[in-house]
Amino acid sequence: MHKINRQELNRRFIDVFQLLVDKEEIVKSDRSKSKTAFAQKLGTKGHIIDLYLQGKRKITYEQVKLLCSCYGISEAFMFQGIGLPFDQSKLPDSEEKLAIALGINFSPNILFTNVEAFASNTIGVDLLEENERFHIPGVNGDLVAFNINGASMAPTILSGDMVICKPLETHVEMIDNEIYAVVANQSVWVKRVQKCFDRHHKWTHLKLISDNHIEFDPFIIEIGEIQKLLKVTRRLTGLG
Repeated sequence: MHKINRQELNRRFIDVFQLLVDKEEIVKSDRSKSKTAFAQKLGTKGHIIDLYLQGKRKITYEQVKLLCSCYGISEAFMFQGIGLPFDQSKLPDSEEKLAIALGINFSPNILFTNVEAFASNTIGVDLLEENERFHIPGVNGDLVAFNINGASMAPTILSGDMVICKPLETHVEMIDNEIYAVVANQSVWVKRVQKCFDRHHKWTHLKLISDNHIEFDPFIIEIGEIQKLLKVTRRLTGLG
């Protein structure tokens, strides 16, 4: 589980507060949008918000959850510093200018499928055609992302996590004992893998291993059955 740095969390809150002011979601002269009204939505008082903004106190996790719910702020950004505070299609001018100044690339390079890849079961390859894309600053290349539903890779990857994968150009790029999404026989498995060789030292099979090996046995597939290998490069957790 991603460890949350309270100081960084509060710093992101300060940044988001200013963005909300820029968007006129917080307006001093408007009672319904005042700092007091804002504080009430977070279950606190205006002077407590001032202490957060001054760095004298730190915002609570529960208040951050309310902030995200009330103002459409990304929990991934607040809790993990991933992505941007708002959906990029709704970015206020001030944030867009800031992002450009920081050299953030908005090109959506990660394909997010509408299919949950089962860690303990399989899914049809023909379903991996969702065209929704997104971008995470600092994560480059043409990538694929999907959610995990299953316990076979626990505790490394938990049910509900999102994994981001990089397709391999050739099978020889594969490294033993690392985690891959293996596409074969019209199915996808997310497993730790090992190469298997015949007596002539020819690579013939791939062993797929679950980290939750107590409940899930390893199994073997032939190399010729593999349609695609994707290296799991990043796991995002706590997004729900």
